[in-house]
Amino acid sequence: MKNVLIIVDKSESSLWLAYYAMGLTSRIAVNVSLLMVVDEEIDDGPDESEEWIGSPEKRLESILAEGRSDNMRLDFYVVHGRMEEEIPKFILQNNISRLFIGAPQAGSHPSYAKLMKIIDRVNTTTRCEVEVVQKVSARGRRK
Repeated sequence: MKNVLIIVDKSESSLWLAYYAMGLTSRIAVNVSLLMVVDEEIDDGPDESEEWIGSPEKRLESILAEGRSDNMRLDFYVVHGRMEEEIPKFILQNNISRLFIGAPQAGSHPSYAKLMKIIDRVNTTTRCEVEVVQKVSARGRRK
């Protein structure tokens, strides 16, 4: 059985990755871990339309409770630190074989640079495969 890691952050748009994880566990035999890294270094926080209603951790826990009620195997972790350090450390400690991470919003150069730094660090320190996923609306337009 493969161990899959899905990275979520404090942005509301990251919420769809939790639903993606639930769908993944219902289709194939994998252990899925969701990791929220609270990275205080990231200065370009979400705009008002992206802010969570309530605690991000509590929102994700309620989504995951839905999946657990359907006997899905999902674990949720929250760590504090720099993403490019915490993600590879988690991968190594938990024998993760595939990482899914969301693509930053278009035009967000600092977020894109941070993503590239994370991918580079994962590639140089682990044997984990990385997939960058982008949310697509029902109409097929990228968000």
